[in-house]
Amino acid sequence: MCLALVLEHIKFEKNYAMVLKYFLSRLPILAVVLLFLQTSACKEKKSDYDRKPLLENLGNNVIVPAYKQAQTKSLALKVAIADFTAAPDVPKLQATKTAFKEAYIAWQAVENFDFGKATGLTLTLNNFPADTVRILSNLSSGSYDLNQAGNLRAKGFPALDFILFSVSDENMFVNTVGNFHTKQYLNDVAADISNNITAVYDDWNAGYLNTFTAATNLDLGGSVSILCNSWAQYTERSRRERVGNSLGYVGLIATGNIDTKMLEAFYSNYSKELLIANLQAGKNIFTGGAGIGFDDYPQVKEASFQGVPLNEEIANQYDKCIAAANQISTDFKTALTSDKPKMESLFLELKKLTVLVKVDLASAVGVTISYADNDGD
Repeated sequence: MCLALVLEHIKFEKNYAMVLKYFLSRLPILAVVLLFLQTSACKEKKSDYDRKPLLENLGNNVIVPAYKQAQTKSLALKVAIADFTAAPDVPKLQATKTAFKEAYIAWQAVENFDFGKATGLTLTLNNFPADTVRILSNLSSGSYDLNQAGNLRAKGFPALDFILFSVSDENMFVNTVGNFHTKQYLNDVAADISNNITAVYDDWNAGYLNTFTAATNLDLGGSVSILCNSWAQYTERSRRERVGNSLGYVGLIATGNIDTKMLEAFYSNYSKELLIANLQAGKNIFTGGAGIGFDDYPQVKEASFQGVPLNEEIANQYDKCIAAANQISTDFKTALTSDKPKMESLFLELKKLTVLVKVDLASAVGVTISYADNDGD
């Protein structure tokens, strides 16, 4: 009897050990299955949100009006340049400079929308710093093709910035604008800006708005994904190109080599105004203006960043960036040498904003950031 019990106990222990060993060997698989189920549930939850009202509001009340304003201002710039070059004088030059500033600021509101017919348009219209050597060569020869890749930095707003503002003596510029092929070049560049923006605006009104609002899926071809990728990329551009490069940053590594000529609008000194306009436009995407924005997205409202609701944190960070820019009392060119700590503070605030939009917001919404960069954020 005792021997039978002992044998039965040994058999039980052996079976128990085998079962335990089997279970433990399958733990990694079970963990993967549980993670998959959890991830699938999260994606399903994010997919359940009706994104069409968001896209309709952004398309109808943010994007198209911004393109309308850019189209109107770029056409006004084209007309002002035509008027000035037809009969140059100082008042017309000053009117042209005002039209340039207004058109450049209006451009900032649409630069975030680098998709659809506008894909790559920033390379055409706002590829700074300007290639002044190429511009002077074009002015001298009068023979150029603005569509050639070699002229990417010799046209658009940066080219006009150089031509209209590099000569500080306005009377001298008026008296010499007839030299070489300057009048022709001014008109050609202004027409290129206006025609490109008008083409995109017309495309939105001709059917792309419907395409944009109908693509409610979250994959890479969906409008939320396309918009978030472009928006994140150009938020990062503000940190890197509008501030970081001139401060001597290579990515996020400080070299200490200040280079003011890397600034946007170096010659007109509108760098600060343009950055602020760009940030205000970015915040408008997030809030949706007076309508539905990403701040209303359920997962964005539910998420948090260091204990603060993510929708509040992102809106606040936009305000901090704008405030940091406004804290700089001079233009950026002067501040780089006379008030560098405030420029550094602005860079750090833009860095925080980039991470919030590119990482935290994208994760909460459920989109994949697919554009490539090597900055390390």
